[in-house]
Amino acid sequence: MADRSAISWTMATWNWATGCTKIDPQICNSCYMFSLYPRLKKMGLPTYRWRPDQVHIHESMLQKPLEWRKPRRIFVNSMSDFFHEKIPFDFLDEVLDVVRSTPQHTYQVLTKRSRRMLEYGERIGEFPDNMWLGVSVGTKTMKFKIDHLRKVNAKRRFLSLEPLLESLTPLNLTGIDWVIVGGLSGPHWKEQEMDLDWARAVRDLCVRKGIPFFFKQSSAFKPGQGTFLDGRRWRQFPEEKHR
Repeated sequence: MADRSAISWTMATWNWATGCTKIDPQICNSCYMFSLYPRLKKMGLPTYRWRPDQVHIHESMLQKPLEWRKPRRIFVNSMSDFFHEKIPFDFLDEVLDVVRSTPQHTYQVLTKRSRRMLEYGERIGEFPDNMWLGVSVGTKTMKFKIDHLRKVNAKRRFLSLEPLLESLTPLNLTGIDWVIVGGLSGPHWKEQEMDLDWARAVRDLCVRKGIPFFFKQSSAFKPGQGTFLDGRRWRQFPEEKHR
């Protein structure tokens, strides 16, 4: 839980669950959660006293956004997955109650579990207007998640193409409101380095279609390095005005 975040496309994080399990080796093996979790555990933080592959819900954190009066973009479950199989739908209903009761905030939900997102979306009919839904896609084999995302009834739908591990051309952005692109960071970044032409192709498509484009970084050892693409820092966001 943090009222400020180092993640460049958000402002705060709301972790009412911690821990996750890997479902895609290409993407999950580079997930920062698994490297950050042990450090937080050593710091003695009570919500990180287990292994990072053990999912735990923290009901004490559920009401935290009610304390934040100033509007924020809030990344929900940056240290877990909103639609993890071990998080009951009944609890997600409680989460959405908090989201609806804090319309001043914009909630960003990014998942690797698009099928469960789709299942929950069918259960509730539509998501709150101030909740953006996104899926992580790094290779062509993951593009089916974009089709799942298009089927959910959400105010904003976005893609996180990070780490981008290959060209995604051709890429269908119908129904997509925002695209984030980034390369792999960390000690293994050179093993799967992003070709900037892959990022350029996505950017050019977004420009043609009028879709906000956010370039997080090129492949680098440290997060946040290489934030310019062709001499420009791309930091575009969708409109946050709610219906």
